[in-house]
Amino acid sequence: MLTEVSTQSVDSADNDFNQCAPLYDQWYQTRRGRIYDHVEKKTVDQLLGINLPGMKLLDMGCGTGHWSLHFSEKGFHVTGIDLSTAMIQIARQKQIPNSRFEIADGCNLPFENDCFDVAAAITVLEFAAKPELMISEMVRCIKKRGGTILIGVLNTLSRYNQKRKKRPDSVYAFANLFTPQQVNKILSTYGAVKLITTGFVPQRDWLLGMDPLCEWFGKTFSSHKGTFIAARIDL
Repeated sequence: MLTEVSTQSVDSADNDFNQCAPLYDQWYQTRRGRIYDHVEKKTVDQLLGINLPGMKLLDMGCGTGHWSLHFSEKGFHVTGIDLSTAMIQIARQKQIPNSRFEIADGCNLPFENDCFDVAAAITVLEFAAKPELMISEMVRCIKKRGGTILIGVLNTLSRYNQKRKKRPDSVYAFANLFTPQQVNKILSTYGAVKLITTGFVPQRDWLLGMDPLCEWFGKTFSSHKGTFIAARIDL
């Protein structure tokens, strides 16, 4: 999930993340950020299932390599791409094992067909001018037998996400969030969709200790208003 940064340090015209790159990872150091990070990674791991060590994964919009590190720790050989030079520089500085990072456009990937086992885009499509084109590029670059597309997006039905979009000084003001139905529609073109809505984190800080209970309640009663939507399709 993106860090809570102000557009005072971000070019609101082109949503340039170069200037906020040094602050990007600070979100994960907050109590709320750690909770969201744990829930989102647990959900993504559930969708990924068991993978063979050495499988090749394309991390779309990798940013500072936060998710790239997680995928590397799961045994993937990771190629991270991002348009932000500053983000890529930070990702390279982390020296994540079995990973490489390149500046590239997710809507025009510089890779051959069928060269990755998995393509993942975590909180990236919200900031893409053409999300459908980005997904088609991901599909082009993964193997057509056993290849996997993994998507994680912010849910527009979430009250927490709605509050962040209303803040004019937030990068989320320029994000195009998704509903679970929209995610299912955009992905179902390529195959059967397995979708999970998660991130039922209390909005009030003093209730954060109740996160496990809120998460259980949200999933048990099939609520669609969690902050995070994760989905997988297999080709």
